[in-house]
Parts: sequence; structure tokens; C-alpha cells
Amino acid sequence: FKDRREEKDVQKDILQETFINTVAGWVNLLLLSSSGPVKIPVGACATALQSVEIACDTILSGKAKVMIAGGFDDFSEEGSYEFANMKATSNAETEFAMGREPNEFSRPMTTTRSGFMESQGCGVHVLMSAKTAIEMGATIQGVVAYVSTHTDKAGRSIPAPGRGVLSTAREVTPKEALPLLDIKYRSRQLAFRRKQISQWFENEQDLLREELEARKRSGLSDEPSFVATRISFIEEEARRQEKEALASFGMLEGSDSRVAPLRRALAVWGLDADSIGVISCHGTSTKANDKNESGVYNLQFEQLGRTPGNAVPVITQKYLTGHPKGGAAAWMFNGMMQVLQTALIPGNRNADNIADELRAFPHLFYPSKPIQHVQLEAGLLTSFGFGQVGGQVAMIHPRYLLASLQSSQYDRYASLRSERQLAAYSRMTSALVHNNLVQIKEAPPYTPELEK
Repeated sequence: FKDRREEKDVQKDILQETFINTVAGWVNLLLLSSSGPVKIPVGACATALQSVEIACDTILSGKAKVMIAGGFDDFSEEGSYEFANMKATSNAETEFAMGREPNEFSRPMTTTRSGFMESQGCGVHVLMSAKTAIEMGATIQGVVAYVSTHTDKAGRSIPAPGRGVLSTAREVTPKEALPLLDIKYRSRQLAFRRKQISQWFENEQDLLREELEARKRSGLSDEPSFVATRISFIEEEARRQEKEALASFGMLEGSDSRVAPLRRALAVWGLDADSIGVISCHGTSTKANDKNESGVYNLQFEQLGRTPGNAVPVITQKYLTGHPKGGAAAWMFNGMMQVLQTALIPGNRNADNIADELRAFPHLFYPSKPIQHVQLEAGLLTSFGFGQVGGQVAMIHPRYLLASLQSSQYDRYASLRSERQLAAYSRMTSALVHNNLVQIKEAPPYTPELEK
């Protein structure tokens, strides 16, 4: 637009590059050639987390088997100038005057924090259902146990941090824990329900045989199509009942005011609030966000019954990466998967002095050095954006999913995964040798006749 005003030559169709969905459009045009759902979220600094929630909802609804989710943002003069006017970013002149290097400008959770250091980039995830991943032999880096986004209460400030994310812990807590949260109880109920389904199936088969005999006695022909239709119906109904039982006692689908959504999601895997081994904070290094976000987590853990003294370590990776805005949660998401895989929790190397005000949140602690655990079960991450956008993701180590497979299922999956990993390694090696990592598609993966 500036070049237009200065009467410079500009391509005639430049307007298309200003649309938010253009990046996704180019990716599909040149690389994927898919024809599935397209959903472009805009949630400021929480865009990538919104993208994950939308992708999960789309997969669970059956509209897609695989979704590519994430977020991106650029660094622009206009945006940087306005962030500075809001005093949201660190002031380079002030920081240099205090003797700090550029890599020390972002100091989340410290007494000296004075705004975020702006960065740019993108983050991408490939999401699919566990069933699809196992059938394909895809490498499973982590399990999204829960994801949700939330607005906040009434106010008069668009950039002000909110506490709507507390809704993930909303519940009317009963005096005694509900049996439904006990995985042993659910296992018994599921076994009993399967026994009922088996009895129903056998009973329907007996009734069908009696019906066929009655038809013969009455002179009606025993048509194969009639028998096949009835058998197919009985088998489909049995599968439907099995799926319903698994949804009720396995994945705990539904809602109950006595069980918080986050508690329910953890209980699916036999976990609870004490199983959370790490959290990744939005941690922008601003006075308002860091205190608000720490308060949100502390209240959540209090509500969910985390054991006092079992403080959870906090990751604030923006000390290293800066704040990429739209892609922030994508970087945190990928970082959380790495932490769960390695059990290595990175410290905040710029944590020169943790703010005294954060002592009010005893369920959290803020390490400045890496912590190596033996293993981690689960982690939480949060993301906040201008315009009352907040969200949270609960991630589980893939061992919980793989442990639920039968031996034959796991062996088949491991074989398929090994083949896929070898093929991926071969392809990447070839790409580096021949310098052809990006391969532009010249045609869709189906013929014009099939498209018709």
C-alpha cells in the first residue's frame, strides 16, 4: 500500500496477499492438494491454541481424519511501534543503559520484567485421532488430552489479561470423589456392559433363527438378502453399543457439574492434578500477564486438589524465543512435547530474581536451571491473546495410549511406524543431498475423471 501511494510498480493482484487465510491457501495449493475442511482462526497471541482446538473439534466431529494446525506472525514496523506505545515491549535504550545484552531483554516472572521482546515465525502440528495414527503407523509425539478456549468477564480493556481459563476447573466439588473418576470402577462397568452386549447379541441371533423357522412354516421364502440385512443390522447395533460404552466409561464423554472438565480429561488416563509434572506459561515478561497467569494456575490447582508442597515447575520459554504473537502457543506446544519425551524441564536462564509477588502462588515454582526427571506423565500450557482470548491444553505422554493397546496391535503399530520412520529418514536425506526439500505439486492426487 505504501508503494501504491509512492506510485511504484506493484503486482496487480497483491491484495490477495493481505488476507489472513492466504498462507494456508498457498500451503495447500503448492504442497498438499487436499480438499478437506479449512478453518482459519484469528485470536491474536492465542491464535495457535485456537487452531489446535478447532482441529481437535473437527477430527472428533468426523469431518476430517488429519488436520494441520498452528499459527504464524510477522514482524512489522507498524505493529512494533504500536506495541511500544502501549509499553507492552521492552525498551532497548533503557535495557542497554542498564548493561543488559539483547538476549537478556525478556525476563518472565522476575522483579525486573518490563515487557516482551518481539519475535516472528510460525509453528505447525499434525493432529489426528489415535485410531488413525495407529492405523497409519504415524509417530506419536504426544496426546492432546484436553483443549479449550475461553473469553473473560466484563471489562473495558482489550489487551488486559483475563481469567476465563479458570473455567477448565469449574465444578461443584462433592464431599466424596465420584466413582466415575476411578479407573478401576470404570473398568468393571465396561466389562459388565460388554457382557450385556454379548448377551444381547446372542439373544438377537436366537430370535432371528426362530423368526426364520416361523417364516419357513408359513411358506415364506428364506431369501438370502433378508438374512444378510438382519445380520448386518444386529452387528452394527452391537458395534454402536460397544462404542457408546467406551465413550461413557473409557473417554468419559459428556458433562457433570460435579466434575471439572480438566479433572475429567485427566481421569480418562487414570491421572489427577498431582500427575501434572510441568506447566508452560504464556509468560510474556509483562507485569500484568505474569502475575495473572500464575494466579490462574494456582487457583486451578487448589480447586483440583493438588497436594500442598507438590509445587509444579514453570516453563517460560519466551525468555529464549521472544514473543512471536500468533505462533506463540505452537512453539509452546512443540516444546511441551519435547519436555514430556525427554523429561528435561528447561529453566529460565534470565530469571535473575523471581518477583516477590509470585510467592502468593505456592503451587508453582520458577526454576532458573534445567531439571532432569526420570519421567513425566502430563503437562499443561496456556495462551492468552488480545481481545479476551485465553486457552489451555493438557498433554499426556504417548506411553499412556500405547499401553492401552493389545500386544498384537502394538506390534503391528511398531512395525508400521518403523517403516514410516525409515521412509521419512530416506526422504529427508535425499532432500538434503539433492536440495529438493520443497516439492511443488503439479496436479492433484486424483485424475480428472475421478473428480467428475
